[in-house]
Amino acid sequence: MASSPKIIVVVGATGNQGSSVARTFLSLPDWHVRAVTRKPSSEKANGLKALGAELIQADLADISSLLRAFENAHAIFLNTDFWETYSCVGSNSGLSPVARSRAAYEKEVFYGKNAAIAAASIPTLDRLVYSSLGSIKEASGGKYHRSFHPESKAAIVKYIETEEPELAKKMSLVIPAGYCTNPLFRPTRDLASGQYVMVTAQAPGCRMPILNPTTSMGPFIRALVEDEEPGTKLLAYDPDSFLPFEDIVQKWTEVTGNEVSIVRMDTETMHTQLHLPWELLDGLDFVNEYGYEHVIRSQGIIEPHQLKNPPKTKSYKGWLEEKYLEGGLV
Repeated sequence: MASSPKIIVVVGATGNQGSSVARTFLSLPDWHVRAVTRKPSSEKANGLKALGAELIQADLADISSLLRAFENAHAIFLNTDFWETYSCVGSNSGLSPVARSRAAYEKEVFYGKNAAIAAASIPTLDRLVYSSLGSIKEASGGKYHRSFHPESKAAIVKYIETEEPELAKKMSLVIPAGYCTNPLFRPTRDLASGQYVMVTAQAPGCRMPILNPTTSMGPFIRALVEDEEPGTKLLAYDPDSFLPFEDIVQKWTEVTGNEVSIVRMDTETMHTQLHLPWELLDGLDFVNEYGYEHVIRSQGIIEPHQLKNPPKTKSYKGWLEEKYLEGGLV
């Protein structure tokens, strides 16, 4: 008699990362996907339902709803969203930029703790995979402290490790690379000259890992759940996509045929002239000074090629080619 499929609960199943995880596990016969969403009637949720997912309404603010969602789960994929709160607070709220960041930090940590409390009570649970980021404040000895979105995720991990030690034994971390859709990776066209320009604070040779979360996150989570031991920390990026900034620009040129001028601007100027918040810019300065390589070495993080069965995902250039054919690059 065939055994029942194992249950994976995907929190935030209609988001960029969660939808990829849900779709990947829906293709695996040994897994049943329980897609957690606040809006089970949404078009994205119904798309997952049509593929065979079980939809369940739950909210990270409500532990009782999470307990129902997590019941009998063997694996949980958890992603908490700093930027939703940050955007909802909005620049017109009257709050200072730091207060906006602090509000988003506190809500994300609250949500993450709720999820941890609920997950810790599930006796069937074998694996929790949390989509996290390392603390750049801690890694820089307090030098870079104005970016809260890495800190909230790091605080959630620390909470699990200290307050839910049995859950921590079942936890693995995925650290997503920069999204391929990140505006910082995309040139803009100067209307006066018609030329393409990429304004950046990245130092020459500074390497950035890139990920397409909507297609690649799922295969990486499958590897962490099925192949790797708990405690694994993975920097998830696509093949041939850990690139110096100059190569990012060059690949855009190769695909579109348009030359791009790189304009380097320090973060202070980007803050004062382009009005970009330190919530974004502090991370750029951190990467310039320390590099992703420092984070990998200092925090025991592995890279995709070190997985037992590295997934075959599309490179950044492959994504560019696909978007160009769709008319979405220029």
